[in-house]
Amino acid sequence: MMVPVTSPARGRPRDPRRREAILNAAITLVAEVGYDRVTVDALAARAGVSKPTIYRRWPGGKAEIVVEAIRAKRAEGGELPDTGSLRGDLLAMLGAVIESLDANLAGGLLSQLGSSAELSALFRDEVVVDERARYETLLDRARARGEIGDVTPLFADIPGSVIFTRSLIAGEPLDHEFLIELVDHVLLPLCMKELPNG
Repeated sequence: MMVPVTSPARGRPRDPRRREAILNAAITLVAEVGYDRVTVDALAARAGVSKPTIYRRWPGGKAEIVVEAIRAKRAEGGELPDTGSLRGDLLAMLGAVIESLDANLAGGLLSQLGSSAELSALFRDEVVVDERARYETLLDRARARGEIGDVTPLFADIPGSVIFTRSLIAGEPLDHEFLIELVDHVLLPLCMKELPNG
């Protein structure tokens, strides 16, 4: 009876620490020198890996790497909360956003948006779309519970704008008092409209 011969798996398994090092290098380099000046050579040097290692994981080069790095950074905020109330959800989600915010990094990334069409497109596709969808999920739950009526489409853009202005422009603290003020006196009043009868 013939026994089939199987070839051993080729190559080493990918080291997750290398992936993390490359993504961290991408975020910090974009913040330091701007997206357009980041090169795969610089990424490899900063992460302590070879260029072939990078291209094996991301054949599209720096654009793919920065997209994944942005996703990973945003994932630090954790899963979308479900506390049973819109107020609780907003406090939990925005509290996680504030806790994970790196003001210097955010400022360095955002300062490049006006000068790099490619980076601007990545942010629109990977950050803005996802952020709006997260808020819409919270609002849909609140509607299903009967908490709210119609809400302005601008709702999802307001929290990030206020946080950005306070932290990066005004240089004021993002403390618990600020979080309560933002949720209770800015966001919730936009939602708590009179519900239609019947």
